[in-house]
Amino acid sequence: MLPPRLRIPSHLPHLRVRPQAPSARPILRPSTRPLYSNAAPAPPPHRPWTIILYAYGGLLTVHTFISYIGSIGPTHGVSMVPTISHGYLGTPLILESRLHRRGRNIHVGDIITYVHPVNPSTNGCKRVIGMPGDFVSVVTPGRRDEDLGKADKEGEWARVRDEVIRVPEGHCWVAGDNLEWSRDSRVFGAVPLALVRGKVIAVLWPWGDRKWFGGRGGLEDAREEERDWVAG
Repeated sequence: MLPPRLRIPSHLPHLRVRPQAPSARPILRPSTRPLYSNAAPAPPPHRPWTIILYAYGGLLTVHTFISYIGSIGPTHGVSMVPTISHGYLGTPLILESRLHRRGRNIHVGDIITYVHPVNPSTNGCKRVIGMPGDFVSVVTPGRRDEDLGKADKEGEWARVRDEVIRVPEGHCWVAGDNLEWSRDSRVFGAVPLALVRGKVIAVLWPWGDRKWFGGRGGLEDAREEERDWVAG
């Protein structure tokens, strides 16, 4: 049953109800997209410049770490035997700390890597035996490669001399632990601290000779009963 029609008095025209157009209702259509899906959304396509940017960022990170934090590298030669072993079946690998580059916090006894002051295309690895202002007693090396295997006879290496040297400012004096077969500051002089690449803190390979160097590069003070006095 329809409701009775509402009548508005003629003296109240402002209360008259104006007919309104019927509102347009949206047409609902079924969606073809599932409401729930376990599949991951497809990643956006990578542009070439994005890949190049990621690769550049990765290379920059690796370069920064190797230059200023630390790195792993090989050593060659017998100058640091027995501290750093040498063998023909494998190349020793050492761990360097680049936090000590340019001689930062380097002390006597530390093992360092440096750019060779005479041949900048090569690097060296030796022990620091003198810092700026220190007096170093040096026996200059006299043996050569062709002397390998020769017996140590009197007068065989007459060119060897003994002298005392003061390390100049801004330099350090380095020597190999295997003094007889080491080319070090006795040959090319003091090494500028600006050429120091880092400090050796561990030997990683060969596995049987792995070791960690503490303070002073693993050196220990000789005790009274361990001293060997040499006469002559």
